[in-house]
Amino acid sequence: MPSLGIKEHAMKLFDTHTHYDDEKFDLDDRDALLASLFREEVCLMVGAAVNLTSSRFTIATAAKYPGYYAAVGIHPENCGEYDDPENALSDLEALAQAEKVVAIGEIGLDYYWDSNPPKEVQQFYFERQLALAQKLSLPVIVHDREAHGAVIDTLMRYPSVTGVMHSFSGSAEMAKELLKRGWYISFSGVITYKNATRLAEVVRTVPLDRILVETDCPYLTPVPMRGKINHSGYVKYTAVKAAELRGEDYDAFARATVENGKRAFGISLG
Repeated sequence: MPSLGIKEHAMKLFDTHTHYDDEKFDLDDRDALLASLFREEVCLMVGAAVNLTSSRFTIATAAKYPGYYAAVGIHPENCGEYDDPENALSDLEALAQAEKVVAIGEIGLDYYWDSNPPKEVQQFYFERQLALAQKLSLPVIVHDREAHGAVIDTLMRYPSVTGVMHSFSGSAEMAKELLKRGWYISFSGVITYKNATRLAEVVRTVPLDRILVETDCPYLTPVPMRGKINHSGYVKYTAVKAAELRGEDYDAFARATVENGKRAFGISLG
């Protein structure tokens, strides 16, 4: 199948996972960047929080931009920040009920870095946030790094909770198990990397009505923009690569990912 050029495919996309509060973004230029992206590149974004401060940012940003929606949560790398976990989780529950909050996230388990909080602390926050999502009937956005088995085992204990497995890095078998249970699978710029052959096979197997694209900006910048700070304008490179891998018409694929994202997060427009 011939390569699909970016310029000939100008359809706006849904970037389902962003971190615009990250210090890599120039805070003085951030509002101008977001306004430009909504005007030219994307129709929708979800801001994924990593702690309570980040959750407040996503809520405030959602109030400023019609196409931006908030997720609130405590990331596994950040769950050691709080001396009083119960108070932190109570604050999170209050934040989760703010306008335009569409998910609990980014939550999950990360066993990659030795410097991360202990596994039992990560597990405590993961389960409590899954329970909060269940209580509030919200989807979740799950981070899973080098913890596939533990993540799946935990999710199976909350069968009524579904959502998005963000920047998916697991096996085709793991994807099939999640899909069977109503989950959405989201792919980041990692699928454009040369060493992503196994992940490319997963991209091909996810049904068209369950696939999402994201940047995870400012991280995971796709080829050919690697080395630059990632932003939502680059999500198109991931979408083009995914459509190529699947052998699908780009416009149809792009439209499907937008509709999937709206459905995954319960966003109704027009």
